[in-house]
Amino acid sequence: PPPALLLVPDFPDGGEPGAERLRRQRVCLERLGRPAAPTDVRGTVQVLGGPGPKEVTVRYTFNEWLSFVDVPAAPLPPEPPAERYGFTLCVPPSLREGSALHFAIRYRSPQGEFWDNNGGRNYTLRCCGCPGGGPAAAPP
Repeated sequence: PPPALLLVPDFPDGGEPGAERLRRQRVCLERLGRPAAPTDVRGTVQVLGGPGPKEVTVRYTFNEWLSFVDVPAAPLPPEPPAERYGFTLCVPPSLREGSALHFAIRYRSPQGEFWDNNGGRNYTLRCCGCPGGGPAAAPP
């Protein structure tokens, strides 16, 4: 059987975003879930909300931005002063070892459009083989 695969973050794990970063950007990645296999990617986002309608989406690609998909994020219970949103990115079964998933987060409101794109580098998850070849285990 083919080796089990994992999507591994290729960016520093900063944990929860700092208050200064959230204040400056108005939106930032809070955390990623640790999927056991690269079938989906789940995460949460924090935004500094304001009055009026809001839209939080995650833009992602598997082909170095030749094409992309925008997926809406759903509201979660807030943790003041920030509002929180959850998202799930569907990963195609054709993803192979060495492939990359890149993503960035967009927040639109009457106050403007704001992005968290990891300081201009985008967030990247690399598809890596799991040692042992059995079911993939989540990293600690």
